[in-house]
Formats: sequence, structure tokens, C-alpha cells
Amino acid sequence: MKILFIFKSENFIAPRGLSLISAVAKKSNNQTYLCELNSQDPFKSVLEITPDVIAYSSSTGEAKHYLKINSELKEKYSEIVTIMGGPHPTFFPEVVNEGNLDAVCVGEGEGAFADFLDAVSCSNSFEEIENIVTKRNVADFTVRNLIEDLDSLPFPDFGLLYDNTPMGRYPMKSIMTSRGCPYSCSYCFNAAWRDIYKDKGSVIRRHSVDYVIDEIKHVRNKWPLSFVKFYDDSFVYKTDEWLEEFSEKYKKEIDLPFFILARADLLTEDSVKLLKVAGCRTISMSIEAGKSEIRERLLKRYMSNDQILKAHKLCQKYGIYTFTNCIIGLPETNIKDDLESLELAIRCKVDWAEFPIFYPYPRTWLGVYTVNQGLYDANFDNMHTSYQYRSPLNCFTKKEKNVQMNLAVLGPVAVVFPGIKNFIINFLIYMKHNVFFTLVYYIVKMYILRKKIYVTKASFWNSIMIFIKSLKQELFKHENKRG
Repeated sequence: MKILFIFKSENFIAPRGLSLISAVAKKSNNQTYLCELNSQDPFKSVLEITPDVIAYSSSTGEAKHYLKINSELKEKYSEIVTIMGGPHPTFFPEVVNEGNLDAVCVGEGEGAFADFLDAVSCSNSFEEIENIVTKRNVADFTVRNLIEDLDSLPFPDFGLLYDNTPMGRYPMKSIMTSRGCPYSCSYCFNAAWRDIYKDKGSVIRRHSVDYVIDEIKHVRNKWPLSFVKFYDDSFVYKTDEWLEEFSEKYKKEIDLPFFILARADLLTEDSVKLLKVAGCRTISMSIEAGKSEIRERLLKRYMSNDQILKAHKLCQKYGIYTFTNCIIGLPETNIKDDLESLELAIRCKVDWAEFPIFYPYPRTWLGVYTVNQGLYDANFDNMHTSYQYRSPLNCFTKKEKNVQMNLAVLGPVAVVFPGIKNFIINFLIYMKHNVFFTLVYYIVKMYILRKKIYVTKASFWNSIMIFIKSLKQELFKHENKRG
């Protein structure tokens, strides 16, 4: 059979889930194709490829685009079976009732998608397949056990994206060494994920070091690679045999700078030493809120300011750059609270910070809380993939939302240039949000990311093309986020 993946690229990182599902489909002798919406017309792709199945992988912010396209395609090609996987249908399976979808896939999709394709190829019903949700079983479906041995999975089909989009030419590639997270941050899906998979296996699983090394070699042999971005929820939990083995083998066999995500309360001097030896260039540790009371009560992140400061000092001691996130516009907070987050980021001397505006996602503790408190109407069509859009919460005035949008783009500038912080927080953030602020943010961001955070060996012209494309995307987002 022929499967067409419809995908809209928002950055230069290939989604691992989509690549893995394509690899699973190919393993069963199916053919897979990609339609990238920034550069291709889905109707033309369908006409040329004549797929049997159309598949989407969607976050909450982008689901509305895929649903609109699917509705239009099904009007013209009703015989094509369509399915959506990814975070949005996993935590909001009711989306199967929208956009004329035939099914959605909840949770880990490798086994479910293979069974789904077998059923479609034989014109059989797929309603009884675990993890597959239809309009008929949306209130009563089951999921299969989690995949315990991650090494049993094929390498992701990176070629689907790298050979068909500019991502392949960009010399930074994303890799994941593990699945699962044991923490229950209120804005995140992990607690809901554990509920879905209760008694269905170990939530925290990791590839062997040899699998990770071989996957990176596989990518490096086929596409440009000079920087690795490890995208695990947390790359480091403790200094253990896995980390020691990784440090030794990665340095010896790969020897490329890399980026990881970590928690400040878990980072130790021993782990930082091993990461530095391996070649770690940047560690991202989210602060999320500068006030510990907000961090604990609202965000369920139980770590102190002292732990956050100590972890960042450790990185500075060993010459590792740092990146952080601070959520602004949280329910029951104000601009003063948001400015405390900026102050803590500056105290930590982070090299780059983002200040995303809070959006309440379905089935997260904080998302449900905002709905129950009457602060949000649960209209997920108003969600976005950018976190610099106007807050959807009704507890803020129009003026406050304008300040939040300015802080989202000028906060990072204040972190890089703390000498102008007072000018920004006392004057600029109270001006009307404008394209100039967005432009300044983007120029500073691109400079810091390329100078410190992600150092790649992109050619001059490739860098220029990436800059122009990314700048256009940022300015387009600005034009669409003012409402």
C-alpha cells in the first residue's frame, strides 16, 4: 500500500514519531511519501501518488490545519483512509469526530499502525485494534503494553524528511535516547500519559548506548551532521553506568558537540563532568517560574531557587552553555511574578532564555484547572504552535496580554543584555506590541543560538537561506498573533 504523510514543518528538527511510523510501514513492504505543506500542495500530491492511507502526526496547536485539509480531501477522495496520531489525539481522542477523520492513534503507535495498515490492506475493520480510536469506540478503547525493548525498533526513516525538505541539509539533527518521564509538571502531558498506560509496562525506557551510537552514525553517513540535539525529556537522571558508557563511547566514536535537556535538581558535578568529557556544549534546564511558591503550587515543580542557581553555576564552571524556559501568563499570576522569572534567569547567567506564554493543553493538570476555574473555554482551535501569541485566558486584561507578548520577545533580549533590562521592563514592555520587537528578538536569538547554543558547520549560503526562511516564519507569526 501507499501511505502519504502530510506534515507542516515549523523548524529544522525532524519529528521522530513520524519517522518511526514510516520505518514501521516500510518494514511491512509499504511505500511511504511526504507532502510538506510549506512547499507542496496536498491535493496535487494525492493526485500524483494516489495513496491508500493519509496520515498526520499532530500537536494540539497544529491540529486545526490538518483537520481542515483532511475535511477537504475526504470530500473529494472519500475512499482514502485517514488517520491522525501524535500528542493531540493521544490526549484528546475526541478529535476523531472532527475533520472527517476515519481514525486516530493514541499513545505509542508503532505496533498499532502496523496492525492498522494490515486491516486496511485487507479491507477489514480496524475498530478492535488496540490504540486505534474511531467515532464508534471513542468512549471505550484500550491501549497495548508499552514497548519495553526500544532497541527492537528500527531506526527512524529519517530519509522521509531529510531527503524531501531543507532539514536534511541543516547540519544539526535531533536524536532521542529514551522514552518517558517520571515527573508530573502540571503543564505537561506526562502525568496523563502514565494514567493512559497504568499497569501497561515501564514508563521510563532507554535505548542501549550502542543503539544510540549506531543511529547517529547512520545519520552522519547519509546527511550533513556537525551538532546533535538530544531531545529526551531528561537526558540525565543520575550518574550511572549508562551515562559513563555513553560519555566514553560518544567521545570516541562520534566526537560532535551536543545539546541536552535536564532538570536542575538532578544535575550533579559528577554528571556534568561526564557530559563535558563526552562533548556536551549546551544544557537546557527550565526555570519555569522565578517564584518558588508558583513553581510548586501551580507547576508541580519541586525544586528550590538555590538548586536552580547551583546547577547553572556548575555548567558555567565546566564551560557548558545554558538555555532556560520561563512560562509567563500563568493563571492567578501577574506581571510582577513574570518579571521575577526574568530576574532569576539573569541571576543564573543563562546564555539564552525563552518566555513562552502559557497555553492550557488538554488533559494536563493545569489545562483542566483553567477550564474548571472558568478561565478558558477549552477551544483548542485557538491554540498555536508558537508560544508568543496572545494569552487565551480571560483573567488578564487586554493591556496585560500586550505586556505578556512584549515580555515574550524582549525578555530574552534582557537576558542577553542585562544592562538594558531596566529600560525594557520599565518602558518597552508597556508599549504596543509591534513587529520591531519581534525582529529584534529574532536577530538576537539567531545570533546567540548560532554563536553559543547550537554551533553547526552550515555553509554560508545555507545559513543565509535558513535565516531568511526562519525570519519570514517569525514575521508571519507576528502578523497572525495580534488578534
